[in-house]
Amino acid sequence: MESSRNCLRRIARNDDTEFSHQSIINVIERFVKSVNTMDDTILVPCRLMDMKVGDEQDPAGPKQNSMSKHDINNTLNSADLLDLYNMLHSIKADLLWFKGEESTKDTHLTVKGHVRRPSTVSVASTNSTSSISDTESDAGVENDSGIEESPLVSDRTQQVAHNFRCHLYGLTKSLKQLTGAAQYLTDRYQHDIGNPI
Repeated sequence: MESSRNCLRRIARNDDTEFSHQSIINVIERFVKSVNTMDDTILVPCRLMDMKVGDEQDPAGPKQNSMSKHDINNTLNSADLLDLYNMLHSIKADLLWFKGEESTKDTHLTVKGHVRRPSTVSVASTNSTSSISDTESDAGVENDSGIEESPLVSDRTQQVAHNFRCHLYGLTKSLKQLTGAAQYLTDRYQHDIGNPI
């Protein structure tokens, strides 16, 4: 695991400024560390069988004031702990070793086409009472093909940047929830085997 941490540090290294503690690099590192701590703590994962988030044995019930534990109960209420354990391992492996393959086969791509609209030059020429020469008429057809122009390049770059920021925000939020879930599993396992921190 040390090599992946070094890789994250190399990516995050910047000579002129420090990066934020809220950066995606730090969020990924905290997630990986919490899953590693979970692995070091949960030596017998089958002890998680038949246990659920928020069940009567859960020490992190609504009576606790910890916001992150309360969020876990709300987000993953009644989730099977062994399934949660396996899911966290799977996500960690995907995050560190993902090969870029689609995880779902039913994704639909939307194909954008051209929108037909009435030609303003053509409509004006048919309503005109004066005679128009063939050259002027041909110029009108060349100027307006009836196909809407594509958006400006700056609009596209703005859209790409916006999409990236939305995905980055979503990934950060998801990783923080998953980090909380790994910490919850660690605490829950320690509580249930009678060896609290």
